[in-house]
Amino acid sequence: MRNLFWLLPLLLALGWPLYGERLSALLAPPALPDHEAGQERQSPAAQRFTMEQVRFFQEIDGELGWRADSRRLRTGESEDEFFLTGVHAVFYRDGAEQVWIDADRGRYDLAGEVLELEDDVRLLDADGFSLLTQALSYFEREGRVASRVGVEIAGEDLQARGRHLDYFLADGRYELTGEVEFITSSP
Repeated sequence: MRNLFWLLPLLLALGWPLYGERLSALLAPPALPDHEAGQERQSPAAQRFTMEQVRFFQEIDGELGWRADSRRLRTGESEDEFFLTGVHAVFYRDGAEQVWIDADRGRYDLAGEVLELEDDVRLLDADGFSLLTQALSYFEREGRVASRVGVEIAGEDLQARGRHLDYFLADGRYELTGEVEFITSSP
């Protein structure tokens, strides 16, 4: 019986050419879309312009809704798509700054009115809550910030983790779902 055990590794090694490629393809992670992988592909003709130190903002009925600063902005494949590097966004409520968001990279879809931020996203609101995640989306039409990749929230006496987050800017309300874990401390 002991002599049969050395045959198993030998058979696996010798049979690798027969099943190795299919096994590797099966175990490989799924391919990410280019904007998620951070490798936006463009032909030189599709890139219409690149700008440094850009600020853009949105006004709603004459009031400032949000403002975003970026170290670098370049156009995407369509005229409604912008890629951002080094993003700092500020959201306003009742004329005052209420939420600050920083991220390494972002994408703004002008037609869909969606700002997608990724890589080391940090959010801080005026109530003292901070949030960390790898990807966050701001939906202008809904006034909602959402993350589906896991978040960590910290406040004065509270820490929380969850898989999904919806943050409503109009009233500062958080909805955290999916394997939620809370840690509270009393003063």
